[in-house]
Amino acid sequence: MDRTDTASGDVALAPVACAVGFFMLLAAFAHLDRVPGWADDYGAILVYLAFFLYMSIAGRLTWWGVDILYARIKTGRPGR
Repeated sequence: MDRTDTASGDVALAPVACAVGFFMLLAAFAHLDRVPGWADDYGAILVYLAFFLYMSIAGRLTWWGVDILYARIKTGRPGR
């Protein structure tokens, strides 16, 4: 399967993935000032590892949605 080939299910989920990922990133940046306090309370390794995992998932979800939508717009096809 070529990278520009998208399944119709992927195209249907792409806007949702973009929105969820964007709001996850927005929530993370809104609470960024609380992270050092959580690190003091719960341990720096645990908090920063969880923060990295959360940001990775949020960023990848957003990027996946944007990539699918861009591929659809670029090829002009609704999917398979």
